[in-house]
Parts: sequence; C-alpha cells; structure tokens
Amino acid sequence: MVGELSLSLSLMNQHGLVEEMLGVNTLHALVTCPAAKRCWDRVGIGTAVQQEDTFLVWCINSFQQLDKEKRELLVALSWSIWNARNDKVWQNKIVGVDNIVTSAKTFLNQWKNAQDSVIETTFSGSLAEDAAVCWVPPYDNSVKINVDAAMFNENRQFGVGLVARDTQGLLIEGCTKLFQGQASAATAEAMGIREALSWIKKKRWTNVCIETDCLQVIQALRSTIEMRSMFGQVVNVCKDMLKFLNDVSIYFVRRSANMVAHSFARASIFYPDCTFSLESVPTDLLPTLVAEMVI
Repeated sequence: MVGELSLSLSLMNQHGLVEEMLGVNTLHALVTCPAAKRCWDRVGIGTAVQQEDTFLVWCINSFQQLDKEKRELLVALSWSIWNARNDKVWQNKIVGVDNIVTSAKTFLNQWKNAQDSVIETTFSGSLAEDAAVCWVPPYDNSVKINVDAAMFNENRQFGVGLVARDTQGLLIEGCTKLFQGQASAATAEAMGIREALSWIKKKRWTNVCIETDCLQVIQALRSTIEMRSMFGQVVNVCKDMLKFLNDVSIYFVRRSANMVAHSFARASIFYPDCTFSLESVPTDLLPTLVAEMVI
C-alpha cells in the first residue's frame, strides 16, 4: 500500500548506496543506530533484533506484532529516516528526531487522504473481480502478477515493473524493463501486459491472474473494436498471446492494490532490465513487499 513512500528510498541509488559510504548495513542505518532507535521509541515501535537479523527479517517480525496503523507508520518512518540520513550525507544537514517523526506522519496522512479520493470504477464489461482496493494473494496453486508502467519523459524513456507472487504473498520473481523512446502512458501500460504474457509463456505458468491499474488497457483487451494506433497494435498482440496461454485472467485494480508493481516500475530507471528473487530484491523495494506480505 505504500509504494510512493518506498520510492523515496531510491535516493539510496542516485549516488550509490549510502551504507557503503557510512560503513553500515541497512538494518543499522534504519533501525539500530542511536538516532534511528530514538525515532522508533518515539512512536512506540520496538527495535529488538537478533544478531543475524536483516532489515527484512526485522520488518516481518515487527509486522507480526503490530496493528495496521503501526505497520503503515513503520514504512513511513523508514522512508523518513532514510531521507534524514541522506540529508546528513549529501548536504551535511542534521534533522532532529522530532522532525523525522513529524515528516513521516505528515507524509502518511497525505497518502491516506489521497486514497480517500473517489475513483470511478464502473465501465462497460466490468467483472466482479475488478476494482480491488487492496492487494490479496491468489488462490491455491495459482500465481498473481501485478503490472505497472512508469514514464521518464525527461530521459525519453519508460519502464515497466512485473511482480509475481504465490498464494502466501511471497515474491516468486520480480522484473524491471526499461525502454528507450517515448510512448503514451496507455501504450506503456499495454507493453507491460505484453511483457507479463511473455514472462508467463517463458515460465510455463498456468492459473495466472494479472492485475493492472490501467483501466484503458482493460477496456481495450475486452473490446472487439479494432484499433490501428500503436496502442491498439500492442493490445492486439496481447489478445493473440492470450489465445495460447492456459488459464490467464486479467483484471483492473485500483492503484492502492498495485503499489508493489508501481514501485518496481519507478525503480526501472535505476535497475534496467533486471530480475529479482526475494533474496536479491534491492533494499529500496523491500518496504512495499513487506507491507503486503502475508504473514
């Protein structure tokens, strides 16, 4: 649910990993260093860790004990602590504990207010499974793939993020693709679906549910109207591929149910054409995965 917050952690990679310069690991940078511990104490989230714990393990253990509001705050505060650490490294600016906590709470409240906006989800050909607000794991013996695109117009590039997860909500594999040139947002989203279908064919997955937050793509895929635009050509390729894949369904979801794919798509500028397992996923993509993980 918190992809926008975790994307702010991409500052880690704009100048190289801050941890490398400071000689610390992610768990220390975000949890166990004295300044970070004071932040967590201030909001009532403990920082107890075992010797071999990683940041991901600490997040999972914390999520088992926290309610929904504290889980959200955990992700927001991680984002705020990382920003403060960047301010110190790159601008020699010291941000106090009070300001770090206030920044996290303010950003989280802004995010929640944005989610309260009414989104029109009724459209011709809608299905009962459409318009999910929160991500949920797929049924037994099936795979769910979330897809999103991101535009980098200033670089004349666009990227897509693909995230495949199992019935426990655990990452099977994640992919980023970066394309050169410009395309409409809808065309980029359709290319994301095309990449997902190619991925399914390569992996020989069956019983797959694909989710996208691009309503225009869903409408086009379910329409019988022929479109001669670039967007229409990509949609037609997707339709042809679907004819030869077993038990693949595609649904429209709201952005709040597609935040992990959104994070991967935005990160494609930093990690072009990469494939990640749960063990190799970059640190700045962990918070959204943890936030939606089924414990």
